[in-house]
Amino acid sequence: MKLLLKILGVFIILAIHVDATAQAIRWPKPVQPSKQEIYTKTRQVNVKFSPVGFQFGYSFGTIPNYYTNDFFQFEVGQIRHPKELSSGIQNLKSSISRGFYKNYSYGKQNSLFTARASKGKRVYWSDKTTVKSVQIGYTYKYGVSLGMLKPYYIQIIEEEQGFYNRELKDIKYSEEIREAFLDEENIFGKSSFSKGLGEMKVMPGVHAQGGLLFDWGQDSKTILATEVGLMMDFYFSSVPLMVDQSSKPFFLNLYVSVQFGRRH
Repeated sequence: MKLLLKILGVFIILAIHVDATAQAIRWPKPVQPSKQEIYTKTRQVNVKFSPVGFQFGYSFGTIPNYYTNDFFQFEVGQIRHPKELSSGIQNLKSSISRGFYKNYSYGKQNSLFTARASKGKRVYWSDKTTVKSVQIGYTYKYGVSLGMLKPYYIQIIEEEQGFYNRELKDIKYSEEIREAFLDEENIFGKSSFSKGLGEMKVMPGVHAQGGLLFDWGQDSKTILATEVGLMMDFYFSSVPLMVDQSSKPFFLNLYVSVQFGRRH
């Protein structure tokens, strides 16, 4: 855990150093004033995809100079264990062979939902010289996270008297009922989302993200961008997501986000 904290610390220190360096550079400006230069604020929404989850975010900020955008961002989403996808394909095949199917993730113990509050910066390397041209740059952000760990409930078949007459029971994982929880032949599917809401646990943490930015906006006022980068989430205690998989406090993932917004 000490090693992970050191890695995250180095990442944040580098981000702050880049920020200071970027502010010290005197970026060349176009000879003729651009409409972009009169904009002072920006607002946008984003949808982020990664191999282990998705997030929805909203950011707002200021435009101190032609090439820079300082912003705050709020983001919510879910983090999944990499094994969850493969387990979903596995239970699909098993359920079809039994003649019924209700979606669930085999071996899943908990669901992790997260909310992030970030401070960040976007720095552009190029101008939007013509209409429909691409503006290229980089972005980074860091801040605090609030994870919510929700027990994952499944329905098992307690009694079956024909295809349409089954008595089901909702259970969550514990060592005492491990065998029943992992008995694939007796699992009917996942329980309703409301099961376990009252048992959620708070998981505080921190995060850092950074990547390349490509703004495809039709004009200087419109933001239509793609961001590709790396995100790190660190929680102050280990997060158990899957049975028979080691729990860890640290998640490192690639991501792609699509952003829509306006400068004004």
